[in-house]
Amino acid sequence: MVPPAVARSKAQLPILKVRPGAEVECVLLGAGPIWYGVHWLNGRQHLCCAWERAACPLCAVSLGRVVGMTLVVCRVQGADRAFLLELSPLSFSSFEERVRFAMLGDADAVRCVVSRPRARGYLRIVPVEAASAGEHLLDADRRLLGGWAVLYGLPLPMLTDSFEEFQVRVSSVLEARARLLVGSMG
Repeated sequence: MVPPAVARSKAQLPILKVRPGAEVECVLLGAGPIWYGVHWLNGRQHLCCAWERAACPLCAVSLGRVVGMTLVVCRVQGADRAFLLELSPLSFSSFEERVRFAMLGDADAVRCVVSRPRARGYLRIVPVEAASAGEHLLDADRRLLGGWAVLYGLPLPMLTDSFEEFQVRVSSVLEARARLLVGSMG
């Protein structure tokens, strides 16, 4: 049996950060995106737990927004490396439309150029061509969910968990965190 700390370390993925004015070439894998709500409080992003419940304690004190997380592969120092890419619904919708227009909808992975035209602007994801993701495509959904869980300090998903099943399983953890955060605000 693999110790939990080792399993979390293996599941952890860095976030691809695209600076304003920069362009990054990457391969967007067919995994995800997974969509979820977040609140910004005390200088940190916190997960919203309202997906299965009528109310989230954080929704009463902070506006929320929906974000998505997907898995991409970038070439870094001569080697392919997996990253998490956070995106808005507008970014992904625009990307999907471009993929359809370029007739790349059947591809398992798409080579694309990701840019952020300006600070606080949404990501622009332009598809270039169908791509081979190789070994990164194996278990991509599982890697995405595991990386997302580690990012937000959640328990690792079970082998059979879909994102929806995982959300239900961790909803009590998120609700308890939200109540503690709201309680600490006074």
